[in-house]
Amino acid sequence: MTSSKTTIFKFARFSSLAALCLWAAPAGAQNLITNGTFDADSAPWWPHASSTEANPADNTLAAADGQLCATMTAGGKNPWDVIVGYSGIALTKGQRYRVAFNASADVERTIKFKVGLGDTPYTDYFIKTVSVGVDQRLIEYTYLNLRDDAMAQFQLQIGSLPGKICVDNVVVEPVPEPTLDAYITPSTTGKPLKNWSAMVKMGTAVDTPIFLSSPKHNQIVANEFSAVTPANSMKMNLIQPARGTFDFTDTDALLAWAETNSLEFRGHPLIWHTQAPGWLTDGTFTEQEMIDIMYAHIDGVMTKYKGRIPYWDVVNEAINVVDGVADYRKTFWHDRIGPKFIELAFARARMNDPAAKLLYNDYNSEKKGDVKGDRVFELVKGLKEKGLIDAVGLQGHFYILPNGGTEGVPNYQAIRDNMARYNDIGVQVHITECDFRIGKPLDANKTEVQNKFFTEMLQACVDAPNCDHFTVWGLSDVDSWVPSTFKEYDYAHIYDANLVAKPAYQALSQVFAKYNPDGTLVGSTPPPPAPTAKEDDGGCSVNPHSSRGGSWLATALALFGITVLTRRVSKRARS
Repeated sequence: MTSSKTTIFKFARFSSLAALCLWAAPAGAQNLITNGTFDADSAPWWPHASSTEANPADNTLAAADGQLCATMTAGGKNPWDVIVGYSGIALTKGQRYRVAFNASADVERTIKFKVGLGDTPYTDYFIKTVSVGVDQRLIEYTYLNLRDDAMAQFQLQIGSLPGKICVDNVVVEPVPEPTLDAYITPSTTGKPLKNWSAMVKMGTAVDTPIFLSSPKHNQIVANEFSAVTPANSMKMNLIQPARGTFDFTDTDALLAWAETNSLEFRGHPLIWHTQAPGWLTDGTFTEQEMIDIMYAHIDGVMTKYKGRIPYWDVVNEAINVVDGVADYRKTFWHDRIGPKFIELAFARARMNDPAAKLLYNDYNSEKKGDVKGDRVFELVKGLKEKGLIDAVGLQGHFYILPNGGTEGVPNYQAIRDNMARYNDIGVQVHITECDFRIGKPLDANKTEVQNKFFTEMLQACVDAPNCDHFTVWGLSDVDSWVPSTFKEYDYAHIYDANLVAKPAYQALSQVFAKYNPDGTLVGSTPPPPAPTAKEDDGGCSVNPHSSRGGSWLATALALFGITVLTRRVSKRARS
């Protein structure tokens, strides 16, 4: 890592911490920011702006009138390339911190704040994105720290829009674990989604920032769901930031929390071309070196968690469509090793944990008759024939256009047909990343289309004998991946930005409301118990697990009795 990158990373780390610090401290609290009111010299606050030719920016920092103001004459092309930071905050592992600050700007703008810790590996947590304007606004936050770091940083990333932003009354202070009210499900059935785990295990993706900062979020996940998937913490850039150096801190915390709350934990993903570390993507490696790197990564992660993670997304998104043709995606894994990297990865994963269930995971692979869906099916079929795969992950990302167009709404029968053909070859199906993004603005019609989507997707899984996992990709709109990826879209999840259940949540709940927890329909008559042998049966019993066998035996005995009786009657008649 270059010194400039290190400075930027430290800034990011520091800004997260600073965000925590900015909250107004109660009497007697220990504020870790020593000059958060800016009545004196502003050091150790510092500015940063990219000076590269491709992305130039400019930022000056000055304390005046009891506040700290950053002025940007140029913001650069990267919207988060201008930073205000504070260095040298001592954080303690396992401690919660309250962060608060006042912020204003000369024009309405968006800022981010985050915490950053460590040098090698460096980890930063984007805590919150907020809007600020002319009127001063109080921003408050609570953060659970996972690492000891005497030199942590707090950063405010203030965007690329030229102008001025000011902060004041910055506080970072340790606080105790919050106390929450007893959980009450928002379901109109009065029962949480996990009540039907015997039918379908409901899961959600969890990420470290929201996990670290929102006890209410975690309470909902623990009480409504049966499984969780780490959204980012197991991706290679975070879990192996330097070759041979594994950083399990975030995943350890998430897994320990899941186990404490009796939630199944999914390994996601082992091999993927995105969110890979620079040492790998920028490196020059031979085919054998790439295979060795792949094996070492799979070995390192799976050995660490063997026996604790029952499902693994071994390879993620390896098929792509170009000019209407679906084939292997051109990635550094594929191009340096060849298509065999997929089979090699699955074989290595199988060797590491034979008891774990292995999946291939991909998007736009949900429908039979779709060019990518059909190509993924052939890939999975080939792996199944070699005994290397147990299930397929159909991600389930769909959408409605801003103008209300439904081109992004799937053909639900094609999804059912796809599940059926996987059942025919003995492959389980998991819905792994389900969400439905709405093109802005939000309206009642788009909401209704979203509700129907969640209803249809869950019902398809319930009806399929080989589908027993249904994961929504993120609980709520507050920590959604959608707006930063698709600028014109939002509202993709089943809880809103205030962690209130949306109609989409109730749509899922109402699917389950038709069933008893064991999967039988509500109001249906349960089958009578199979007959069992009694002591006075003379030792002859009907197999209790085969009603057809018992019926056959009873019928045979009855026919035998009728035959004997008929013969006796005939004999008497003749005599």
